[in-house]
Amino acid sequence: MSVKLALAGRRRESEHLFSPPEGPIPWLQRMSSWFHERHGELLESAVLGTGPLGAPTLRLRLHPAAGEVALVATSGAHVSVSAETSTVGPGYHRFLCDTLRAMGDALGIVWAEGRASSKGGDPTGYFHTGDAGPVDVHMLASLQEAVGWVLRMRRQGESGFALSMRFGHTFEYPGALLTPLGPRDTRWLVDVYEDPRRGIDVFPWWTPGIDARMRLNRARCRLWTDVVWRPPLLDDERHLMRDVARLLEQAWRENPSLPYPWREWQEVLGFLGVGGTLAEEVHQRASQAPGGPPMGYRRGEVQVALPAGWEIRIPGSLAEAHLQDGTWVARDHRRSVRFVPLEDGGADSLMPSLMERRAMDLEHHGKRVSGRASLHMEPGECRLTALCTSGKRRALCVVSFDDPDEQDWALGTWRSLDHAVAA
Repeated sequence: MSVKLALAGRRRESEHLFSPPEGPIPWLQRMSSWFHERHGELLESAVLGTGPLGAPTLRLRLHPAAGEVALVATSGAHVSVSAETSTVGPGYHRFLCDTLRAMGDALGIVWAEGRASSKGGDPTGYFHTGDAGPVDVHMLASLQEAVGWVLRMRRQGESGFALSMRFGHTFEYPGALLTPLGPRDTRWLVDVYEDPRRGIDVFPWWTPGIDARMRLNRARCRLWTDVVWRPPLLDDERHLMRDVARLLEQAWRENPSLPYPWREWQEVLGFLGVGGTLAEEVHQRASQAPGGPPMGYRRGEVQVALPAGWEIRIPGSLAEAHLQDGTWVARDHRRSVRFVPLEDGGADSLMPSLMERRAMDLEHHGKRVSGRASLHMEPGECRLTALCTSGKRRALCVVSFDDPDEQDWALGTWRSLDHAVAA
């Protein structure tokens, strides 16, 4: 029973009484500009495109643990908004509702009156009434239902559960349940099912307002799910680490008594090459911090969802990128993995030569994927080239590495390729 907003609005008649109606795309562009001006600090991305039915759609991301907020303009006068808020918590729900109302006032949008239901409006009632009391109740009920389902599945022998994690990456990390704020064990699941208030710590944004704890938890989500634990290779990685360092510093200066991740904070500053008084303070606190496993799902292996339904397992430290020709690449200073589906005849430049195809003497037959590969081994220039098949689906995978001792890793990476739905 996740908590989802499903709002409908229309432009006030006075907004276009003496001028022609504004087109849907310029209208959504104005909404995007409003969010950038008001909440640029929280806005992770704003993408203007089309929805499933072809309608102009603005997709916003406002929190690392949140899904997209979708604003769909069905015309120059009507807009609908959908968003799930139970992945983040009551504070986020109230923030989003307040923000949408403020945007409506600024841009002349009249929101339809809605009932508190699971199918439309705001199921908590807060958007329409301003009464925050039911928000917590709905969030805790959603958590209890999710935990109960996990407990039932675990009793049936299932494993690998995650709560409020974004699609695209499945982390191989010990724990009964993985969350954006770290793993939870079976005891936690049982306790929360009996009394969901014991699980408030799983919500990154519980209390209303943008304060030190909200910033700390936002940084912790990044540390657990997004940070790659090495010096940054890409501008996006550097920007991410700088954002984490900024959030932690802002929170600490506002409230130094909170439980800060001193060891991980020190690692991030080290990767960025940041020194000075603050770095010295963080280093001193990190040296006194208790031991235990460090934060960061990407310290281990990651199952990545690839284009056209394919999946692959790679080290979480590899930097990932999707290229314009449909190729997906993951790499670090010593290794790289290239993958491209071949259904559309793409990636001709990566296709192995006739000689290479004849040299494909390695075979692999998995449950859903089969393939043939060739292995070229020279010090400093090793490469595995594989053609993979799943039903009528085909794909090319090229694994490059410097150290011949990593041959087993290259073979394991190729053999980890899977396809979610084999034809």
